[in-house]
Amino acid sequence: MSELRKWIAARLRRGETVVLAAVTHVSGSTSRGTDALLAMDSTGAMNGTVGGGFTEGQTIEAARRMLGLGGSQAGAQTTTAQPPGASQDLDFDLTPETNQTQMICGGRLRIHLEKLEPQSVAARALLACIDSVENGRPGAFVVVKTHHAQYSFALDNRGNDTAVIPAPLLASLRANMPELEGAAEFEIEDPSNAVHETAHVFWLGLLPDPVVYIFGAGHVGKAVCDFASLAGFRVIVTDDRPEMLTTERFPRASDLRLIHSFEDALTDASGAPAVSIGPQDCALVLTRKPDIDKAMLAQVLHTNAGYIGLIGSKSKRDGVFAALKAEGFADTDIARVHAPIGLAIGARTPEEIAVSILAEIIAVRAGITATASISPHSGAQAPASTKVASR
Repeated sequence: MSELRKWIAARLRRGETVVLAAVTHVSGSTSRGTDALLAMDSTGAMNGTVGGGFTEGQTIEAARRMLGLGGSQAGAQTTTAQPPGASQDLDFDLTPETNQTQMICGGRLRIHLEKLEPQSVAARALLACIDSVENGRPGAFVVVKTHHAQYSFALDNRGNDTAVIPAPLLASLRANMPELEGAAEFEIEDPSNAVHETAHVFWLGLLPDPVVYIFGAGHVGKAVCDFASLAGFRVIVTDDRPEMLTTERFPRASDLRLIHSFEDALTDASGAPAVSIGPQDCALVLTRKPDIDKAMLAQVLHTNAGYIGLIGSKSKRDGVFAALKAEGFADTDIARVHAPIGLAIGARTPEEIAVSILAEIIAVRAGITATASISPHSGAQAPASTKVASR
């Protein structure tokens, strides 16, 4: 998502019109949820996706019409009566009963299109929201439309906003606003109006990209960096070997942290800026020696990392876990560690191992794999990736 945000911001800052297309409602089986976002600029160039296939094709046609680039009139039903070119809602019914075919996802979804003119209040509000998110603060771009006016502003997770909006209407929004993630449309009361009419809200919540912290700049660390970046993560790589930690080897990394030693790898005493690993982030211990693994695990277990993984064989894992327990770590601490790291897909090469690691991270974040394999004497088959010594 970071690349898409930067793409949108660059065009707005250089004075181009941009149309946003966001999935605001889904039911049944659909290819994407309300985190899906597509943007088109005034030349017809695009970034992002609302799920592909028929729905995306019709969304692109609608966006082109809004930008005056042509486009057919066939497709989804337009469900709003907004001023031409300002905004539009597309409803898609993809159920087999409606389409008389089984070659359909089977769900329903709504896609909202919002046109942002350069230097407009809406464009400035979206840029403020993007800046907030790029600085690590979740935020939302909000458009509130009453019968008499339209208000566009940014709102961050601290309750700060850029709105010039009647206080009663803002209070009504705050009482009904969704989570700061994904897109939505909903109605709120408009107490600022004498007859208490309703106002329509388009909400685009944006979260900072989750971070994958890689400790170890070897072959597996390099492959994981490339794949994690492509999957939408920011990647920060830490190592104590300057010859390994180079931009040539890690062109997709968001940051490279060259430290003095893995004994103190997270604070600024390491020789690199300190890092704070949160519950949306992942810490991957991919170092070259068991004693370094133990030192790193001891440090990341004191963080709120949502995913912690350790590479290596079951015997190496058992030794590292035993050493940590001897230092006072409890079973509940050790249970947070996914070891051997990655899904058991028979991976052998660094690239295959990276795929298995990213697959496990995605599964954990989706709630499919919620716990680590932590029993040192488990008879479960370790992923083949743990048998590879290239790190």
